[in-house]
Amino acid sequence: MTESHHPDPAERAELTERDLAIATLVGRYIERRDGAVSPRVHDLIAVAAEFGDGAVDELRAVLVFYEAMRANPL
Repeated sequence: MTESHHPDPAERAELTERDLAIATLVGRYIERRDGAVSPRVHDLIAVAAEFGDGAVDELRAVLVFYEAMRANPL
């Protein structure tokens, strides 16, 4: 069996403001979606756009992945 590697906390990459913003937006989406409320994706994308096009692409990719996982649970 392979031992998992747990890097020293000093070696881990720090989360950026953009990372935290995307995580927050994904959380909002999930709360709304699971709460049977309109997720208002356009609003979430507008907030992500404040961090650049890359943030929008990343948010979209995570949301697509989330929906794919919901549609095909293991």
